[in-house]
Parts: sequence; C-alpha cells; structure tokens
Amino acid sequence: MLSSQQLVINALKKVDEVSVNQLALLKENGIHLIDIREADEVADGVIPGSIWVPRGLLEFQIQALIEQLNWNPQDKLFLTCRSGNRSALAAISLLDMGFEKPVSIAGGFNAWRDSNYPVSMEVLHF
Repeated sequence: MLSSQQLVINALKKVDEVSVNQLALLKENGIHLIDIREADEVADGVIPGSIWVPRGLLEFQIQALIEQLNWNPQDKLFLTCRSGNRSALAAISLLDMGFEKPVSIAGGFNAWRDSNYPVSMEVLHF
C-alpha cells in the first residue's frame, strides 16, 4: 500500500513543477493559475490572478472553466495548493483527462507567501 507522500513523489515524476520564484517571473507574461485549496484556506489570501476551484470540484469544473475563460486547453495550467502536494495529485488527474501541460507549484501558497510575494484577499472563483 502506498502512502500519500509516495503518491505525491510518484506524481512529481510525471508532471512538471515550478518554484514560486519561477512562477513570479512567469506571471509577468500572463498564465493560467488555478488555486485548488479549500474555502477556509483561501480565506488567508490567494496568489493574485489565480482562479479558485476547490480540489474536490476540479475534474468536474475544469472543462467549463477553460471554455468560459477562453483558455487554450493546450496551454500550461498552473496549479497551487497549500504546500504543493495536492497540486501534484491534481496535475495527474488533469493528465489523465487529456490535458498535456499541468504544472504543480512547489511549496504552494505557503511558499509564495513565505517568499514575500504579494497576496490578494480578492478570491476569483468560477
């Protein structure tokens, strides 16, 4: 039986991961960023420009989100959670759904905040 941490390790062998420093640079050119944390977690703030879709709803809402926001499904989809674990697992789900470029944010929102990048209290949700 695999532990949750082993699932994350296995996921990160299959999906790309970027640091919050890389994310900050990429954000300057505009990216598709989805925050998959729970409601009580996003109450602490979000990475500016991220769209909130709780992890439990991601697979059910991703197609409609992409269509509504007119995103190209072949573009990279950056996923953030609290610490980078759930986003890695969510990226695997998106791969399984046929998305080619899901990207997990290493360290998640905590790493972003702890690196003193800006945090927004405005939660954009789908």
